[in-house]
Amino acid sequence: MLDGLVPVLVSTLLLGSMYSLLTAGMSLIWSTLQVFNYAHGAMLIIGGYLIWTLSSTAGLPLPLAVLLATVAMAGLGALVELVVVRPLASRPDGTLMVMVATLALAGLAEGAVQLIWGPENKQVQPVTTATFDIAGVAVRWTTVLAFLLAVGLVGGLMLVVNRTEWGASIRAVAQNRDMAMLLGIKPGRVYLSVFAASAALATVGALVFATTTTLTPAKGSGPLLIAFVVLVFGGTASLMGTLVGAYAIGFIEASTSYWIGLQWSPVAVFVLLVVVMLVRPEGLVRRGS
Repeated sequence: MLDGLVPVLVSTLLLGSMYSLLTAGMSLIWSTLQVFNYAHGAMLIIGGYLIWTLSSTAGLPLPLAVLLATVAMAGLGALVELVVVRPLASRPDGTLMVMVATLALAGLAEGAVQLIWGPENKQVQPVTTATFDIAGVAVRWTTVLAFLLAVGLVGGLMLVVNRTEWGASIRAVAQNRDMAMLLGIKPGRVYLSVFAASAALATVGALVFATTTTLTPAKGSGPLLIAFVVLVFGGTASLMGTLVGAYAIGFIEASTSYWIGLQWSPVAVFVLLVVVMLVRPEGLVRRGS
């Protein structure tokens, strides 16, 4: 059993990094608006296609392609907040209406992606294919890069949320929107920035996703479901919980696939999720991180 520990841990790093980058933005939206953004998976897929277009078709260096795609997706996230979320969020039944609207937007985005890029599989070439050896296991440097990106970006986001004026505004709006307005905070600006940051994080997650598997217009639902599991498992509205939950789910998937069988991986994840919801419904990490 110990012979497989290294490949399992390597897979955990890759899966956990991708899941944490995708879920961090969703956690940010949940903590601020208390809504589940069903269009989040579509954001990842669109971000992945933008990276592929800029790097493979336009021939830009991958780091530059990722930077430009991230900026573009941040703008798209802000546009979604302005056009789809803001007109509905202030209504009495706004929470439900926003979730339904983002669900419809996800379907619309899938159709738009298929019209623009077609149904064929696309894959982003990694920045390097170099590997190094750990206990006889070849580890890609891209896995290390994914881990550094995830920990750096999500950890940096935690510092920003906890120690900056913008973060204080997010926490104030999340706790009491009306009181925040009395203090001079404009919730609309907070929501706009949160959706922009969420889409940007999803795009960086798309880099990891698109270099390890193929892109298709309908693939957004899979990462969206995993993000929901991580969000509940780690603790809703907790960025530390996002990191803990993402790598915990990554380890469960990797270890189950390696030692039991690939088909048992989703079963193990959802059984453990049910146990966590029954025993510790607030998640592994409580709100406040």
